[in-house]
Amino acid sequence: ATADVGHHLYTYGDSRAGFDEIRKLDLYYENGAGLGVHVLTHPLFKLNLEAGANYQKQERSLGPDQSSFYGRSGQDVTWKISQRLTFTEKFEFFDNINDYEQFRFRVDSTLALAVWKNFSLNLSLLDIYDTNPARTVNRNELQLRSSIGVTF
Repeated sequence: ATADVGHHLYTYGDSRAGFDEIRKLDLYYENGAGLGVHVLTHPLFKLNLEAGANYQKQERSLGPDQSSFYGRSGQDVTWKISQRLTFTEKFEFFDNINDYEQFRFRVDSTLALAVWKNFSLNLSLLDIYDTNPARTVNRNELQLRSSIGVTF
Protein backbone atom coordinates (compact mmCIF):
# COMPACT_ATOMS: atom_id res chain seq x y z
CA ALA A 1 0.00 0.00 0.00
CA THR A 2 1.21 3.49 -0.80
CA ALA A 3 0.14 7.00 0.13
CA ASP A 4 1.35 10.13 -1.65
CA VAL A 5 2.94 12.81 0.53
CA GLY A 6 3.09 15.72 -1.86
CA HIS A 7 3.74 15.64 -5.60
CA HIS A 8 6.87 13.44 -5.76
CA LEU A 9 7.12 11.67 -2.36
CA TYR A 10 5.11 8.75 -1.03
CA THR A 11 5.15 6.33 1.88
CA TYR A 12 4.73 2.59 1.48
CA GLY A 13 3.92 -0.44 3.57
CA ASP A 14 4.54 -4.00 2.42
CA SER A 15 3.57 -7.36 3.94
CA ARG A 16 4.00 -10.86 2.54
CA ALA A 17 3.48 -14.36 3.88
CA GLY A 18 3.48 -17.89 2.52
CA PHE A 19 5.42 -21.09 2.16
CA ASP A 20 7.89 -22.27 -0.47
CA GLU A 21 8.51 -25.98 -0.99
CA ILE A 22 11.50 -25.41 -3.32
CA ARG A 23 13.27 -23.05 -0.91
CA LYS A 24 12.39 -25.32 2.08
CA LEU A 25 10.34 -22.65 3.86
CA ASP A 26 7.48 -24.04 5.91
CA LEU A 27 6.40 -20.46 6.63
CA TYR A 28 7.83 -17.06 5.79
CA TYR A 29 6.55 -13.59 6.43
CA GLU A 30 7.87 -10.07 6.21
CA ASN A 31 6.69 -6.58 7.03
CA GLY A 32 8.25 -3.31 6.01
CA ALA A 33 7.71 0.39 5.49
CA GLY A 34 9.57 3.30 3.99
CA LEU A 35 9.65 6.33 1.77
CA GLY A 36 9.61 6.53 -2.02
CA VAL A 37 10.04 9.14 -4.71
CA HIS A 38 8.27 9.31 -8.10
CA VAL A 39 11.31 9.99 -10.34
CA LEU A 40 9.48 9.82 -13.70
CA THR A 41 5.71 10.06 -14.10
CA HIS A 42 5.19 10.12 -17.88
CA PRO A 43 1.91 8.41 -18.95
CA LEU A 44 3.92 5.80 -20.92
CA PHE A 45 6.87 5.39 -18.51
CA LYS A 46 6.98 5.51 -14.72
CA LEU A 47 9.99 5.09 -12.40
CA ASN A 48 9.92 5.02 -8.58
CA LEU A 49 12.78 4.67 -6.07
CA GLU A 50 12.25 3.48 -2.47
CA ALA A 51 14.17 3.06 0.80
CA GLY A 52 13.04 1.71 4.15
CA ALA A 53 13.27 -1.09 6.70
CA ASN A 54 11.98 -4.65 6.62
CA TYR A 55 11.58 -7.51 9.13
CA GLN A 56 11.78 -11.05 7.71
CA LYS A 57 11.12 -14.39 9.41
CA GLN A 58 11.71 -17.81 7.82
CA GLU A 59 10.66 -21.08 9.45
CA ARG A 60 12.76 -23.61 7.55
CA SER A 61 12.16 -27.34 7.13
CA LEU A 62 15.96 -27.83 6.82
CA GLY A 63 18.31 -25.97 9.14
CA PRO A 64 17.69 -23.30 11.73
CA ASP A 65 14.95 -20.69 11.40
CA GLN A 66 16.01 -17.16 10.46
CA SER A 67 14.68 -13.78 11.57
CA SER A 68 16.35 -10.45 10.92
CA PHE A 69 15.85 -6.76 10.29
CA TYR A 70 16.94 -5.55 6.87
CA GLY A 71 17.50 -2.21 5.25
CA ARG A 72 15.54 -2.18 1.99
CA SER A 73 16.14 -0.29 -1.22
CA GLY A 74 14.11 -0.78 -4.34
CA GLN A 75 12.85 0.53 -7.61
CA ASP A 76 9.96 -0.20 -9.93
CA VAL A 77 9.38 0.61 -13.58
CA THR A 78 6.22 0.53 -15.70
CA TRP A 79 6.58 0.96 -19.46
CA LYS A 80 3.47 1.02 -21.64
CA ILE A 81 5.08 -0.24 -24.86
CA SER A 82 1.85 -0.08 -26.87
CA GLN A 83 -1.90 0.09 -26.30
CA ARG A 84 -1.98 -3.63 -25.42
CA LEU A 85 1.58 -4.42 -24.22
CA THR A 86 3.02 -3.37 -20.84
CA PHE A 87 6.37 -4.17 -19.21
CA THR A 88 6.74 -3.94 -15.42
CA GLU A 89 9.86 -4.57 -13.37
CA LYS A 90 10.47 -4.44 -9.62
CA PHE A 91 13.85 -4.77 -7.90
CA GLU A 92 14.30 -5.06 -4.12
CA PHE A 93 17.59 -5.33 -2.21
CA PHE A 94 17.58 -6.32 1.47
CA ASP A 95 20.79 -5.80 3.49
CA ASN A 96 20.87 -7.48 6.92
CA ILE A 97 21.32 -4.75 9.54
CA ASN A 98 23.24 -7.06 11.94
CA ASP A 99 25.43 -8.82 9.34
CA TYR A 100 26.29 -6.82 6.21
CA GLU A 101 27.66 -9.94 4.46
CA GLN A 102 24.12 -11.38 4.51
CA PHE A 103 21.70 -9.98 1.93
CA ARG A 104 18.81 -10.91 -0.33
CA PHE A 105 17.42 -9.52 -3.54
CA ARG A 106 14.39 -10.07 -5.74
CA VAL A 107 13.87 -9.06 -9.36
CA ASP A 108 10.40 -9.55 -10.82
CA SER A 109 9.82 -8.63 -14.49
CA THR A 110 6.52 -9.10 -16.34
CA LEU A 111 5.39 -8.61 -19.91
CA ALA A 112 1.59 -8.32 -20.05
CA LEU A 113 -0.50 -8.51 -23.22
CA ALA A 114 -4.06 -7.17 -22.85
CA VAL A 115 -6.37 -9.60 -24.65
CA TRP A 116 -9.90 -8.57 -23.69
CA LYS A 117 -11.31 -5.86 -21.38
CA ASN A 118 -9.65 -6.55 -17.98
CA PHE A 119 -7.86 -9.79 -18.96
CA SER A 120 -4.19 -10.17 -19.93
CA LEU A 121 -1.70 -12.90 -20.73
CA ASN A 122 1.44 -12.48 -18.63
CA LEU A 123 4.97 -13.81 -18.91
CA SER A 124 7.09 -13.23 -15.79
CA LEU A 125 10.69 -13.81 -14.80
CA LEU A 126 11.45 -13.93 -11.07
CA ASP A 127 15.00 -14.08 -9.69
CA ILE A 128 15.49 -14.55 -5.93
CA TYR A 129 18.98 -14.51 -4.39
CA ASP A 130 19.79 -15.22 -0.72
CA THR A 131 23.33 -15.41 0.73
CA ASN A 132 22.03 -17.65 3.55
CA PRO A 133 19.35 -20.03 2.22
CA ALA A 134 18.07 -23.18 3.92
CA ARG A 135 20.47 -26.14 3.87
CA THR A 136 20.64 -27.90 0.42
CA VAL A 137 18.96 -24.93 -1.31
CA ASN A 138 20.81 -22.97 -4.01
CA ARG A 139 21.50 -19.32 -3.28
CA ASN A 140 19.89 -18.29 -6.57
CA GLU A 141 16.40 -19.30 -7.71
CA LEU A 142 15.16 -18.39 -11.16
CA GLN A 143 11.50 -18.87 -12.14
CA LEU A 144 9.75 -18.37 -15.46
CA ARG A 145 5.97 -18.11 -15.07
CA SER A 146 3.00 -17.64 -17.35
CA SER A 147 -0.36 -16.48 -16.02
CA ILE A 148 -3.69 -14.94 -16.86
CA GLY A 149 -4.14 -11.51 -15.31
CA VAL A 150 -7.42 -9.96 -14.16
CA THR A 151 -7.60 -6.30 -13.19
CA PHE A 152 -10.50 -4.63 -11.44
